[in-house]
Amino acid sequence: MTLSAFLPLVVGGILLFTSLFMLIRRGGFRVLIRFIFPLVILIFSLLLILGGLDMLSYRQLLKESSIATIHFEKNSPQTFTAILITDDQRKHYFQLKGDQWQIDARIIRWHPNLARMGFKTIYRMERISGRYQSIQQELHAERTVYPINLNDNLSSSFSRFGVDMWAQVKQMPWLHRWVDASYGSATYVPLADGAVYDIKMGYSGLSAHPVNTVSRQAVKGWQ
Repeated sequence: MTLSAFLPLVVGGILLFTSLFMLIRRGGFRVLIRFIFPLVILIFSLLLILGGLDMLSYRQLLKESSIATIHFEKNSPQTFTAILITDDQRKHYFQLKGDQWQIDARIIRWHPNLARMGFKTIYRMERISGRYQSIQQELHAERTVYPINLNDNLSSSFSRFGVDMWAQVKQMPWLHRWVDASYGSATYVPLADGAVYDIKMGYSGLSAHPVNTVSRQAVKGWQ
């Protein structure tokens, strides 16, 4: 568990216990309207706990590293099966249409002072998509975009706990001095039968690197 997820869970738990104690001590829930302060603490504590649970769906980035590999098998013209193998060796299957593919990720970076205290950059792979090289096909042909869910208990595109910390940070400009929530996207890379790519996450975002002869030739011919 990362510090960025652990801290709001602990603080939220303490505030939740404190607010419930204050409410019960002052006469129970029938007179909540008379005790706005403990009620506010209660709501804030719940938001912290739910936000901490949402942060558990992110992974910690200690340095630039490989986070997944992806294999492609051609089914028909401009139709491929993508096999995404994450660093825990789990396989995820997607059917992409087009000539190129891309993966997007959510990234949360902390101010250097917070980083020195133990808050590390965290990320979560968000979605995979295909793209046509032809503008006309991009406008009229079938598009394929899929969410990437690496955790069976947590949603990839939103938190099932109801608090999306990444989205909340983006909507609070006063937090941007201390924390940055952004998208990191690998550049669109060619689709090719038998191609294998290594997906790396660095502080600047995602990058895809050809691994075998097929992928290297596809990238060379595309460039």
